[in-house]
Amino acid sequence: MRSDEKYIPVLEAAIASQYLDEYEKLPYVHDLEMALKNRVGEPAENFRYTMASGAEGELYEIKAEYTLIFISNPGCPMCREIREQISASPKLNEMIERKSLKILVIYPDEDLEAWHAHVKDYPESWINAYDKKQIITKKRLYDLRAIPSLYLLDSEKKVLAKDCVNVEYIEHVVMQE
Repeated sequence: MRSDEKYIPVLEAAIASQYLDEYEKLPYVHDLEMALKNRVGEPAENFRYTMASGAEGELYEIKAEYTLIFISNPGCPMCREIREQISASPKLNEMIERKSLKILVIYPDEDLEAWHAHVKDYPESWINAYDKKQIITKKRLYDLRAIPSLYLLDSEKKVLAKDCVNVEYIEHVVMQE
């Protein structure tokens, strides 16, 4: 279901359980730490990114009514599917044209050769970048247990949708705002 709000009470119960020792609780502690980050309604974790040109930017420097973070891996079949769904969405494309939606595709890993080989897979109107110092991974800013992952942010970078792969849901959220 990828719903942290439903998972958090389960994790808290596992951590409080008298039937598990401290080592058995470690995976639950980690999952809880990740579930509590970037929650819906809270500010998203900021990070720097680097584009193919070498230019750098920061998530919070992106100015738009909505920002869609698309955490992706090169050559990933599901990432391609999500990209195609976004590209096929009249609503999202209209928003991109009006510049009310900016899409930041971010590659969090270190195989830049693979990333460079797939740079052209994404539309030029999207910000296609990588995490040069792998800060997202090293500081565990975002949960990377499943890629692809979408995070929809408002103009103030508050999370509207977290760890989502449902493009229809993203459309629904922006239409409700």
